[in-house]
Amino acid sequence: MPADPRISVTPAPPECGPPAERPEHAREDRADLVSLSLREKRGRHLAVALTPAIAAIAERPEPEMAEPVACAVTDFQDLYPTRPVVSNKGGMQFNDSLCLYLVARFLRPAFVLESGSFRGHSAWLLRQALPQAEIVSCDVDLGQLRHRAEGVRFCERDWTDVELPDFASERALAWFDDHIDHCRRLAEAHARGFRHILLDDNFPAENLYATGGPPIPTLAMALDPELQDGETLVWRRRGKTYRYRFERKDTLDVARRIDKLVMLPDLTAITRYNPPSGMTYVRLKPFA
Repeated sequence: MPADPRISVTPAPPECGPPAERPEHAREDRADLVSLSLREKRGRHLAVALTPAIAAIAERPEPEMAEPVACAVTDFQDLYPTRPVVSNKGGMQFNDSLCLYLVARFLRPAFVLESGSFRGHSAWLLRQALPQAEIVSCDVDLGQLRHRAEGVRFCERDWTDVELPDFASERALAWFDDHIDHCRRLAEAHARGFRHILLDDNFPAENLYATGGPPIPTLAMALDPELQDGETLVWRRRGKTYRYRFERKDTLDVARRIDKLVMLPDLTAITRYNPPSGMTYVRLKPFA
């Protein structure tokens, strides 16, 4: 296809020096808006899409939340280019990062437990949204950690083996992005006194190919009345074929624990950034 003469292209400068000293590019760096007016326009679309979910999580009327959400989206678009982990391939990128930032900012927990530190991007993001919160980030392998956000306690073990500070259930958030069975994580969080939970990669059975190592059974699978006990699920991703036998007992009857559930919207149609998130907020019933 011939180049469009109406589009002026500025070539990227050559990358000099040894590989270790070259800039680390992310997909958003190679394809993002520079024009402030267009960023503002995109921000308006994002705020409209996100306001219903954020209002539901914060339990405030949608009209009352429209302006605060729009302001928070603007803040995020200014913040995101300053992230210390520029390339977070395999982890959260623009869409998921925006959802996490807004949920944290409007839920305003005093304590956050993160399971799935990975490179440290989400812990940094939580610190930006919650400057005063106590944050504990856990991962069974911190070998890929690239940034230690200020004031965040990182623990190299499963979160169930970590001693947590005393916290008030209504002022705490457990954030799971560790590709571990959602039903198990919800049961564990409930047992440890958490009520506010945020899950990533909550895809239904028919979309399991959307992420590598899905946290099966996902919450969406556990709540799907059409899935048959003992049904074998088969999907293909990047040339590999996966099989999983769904058994209702593995869902640990999580439905009875749930007080409220809010799905964050898929922002791909607005930003054209992949992957879709499947991010889901869950409020659990008081632990008895």
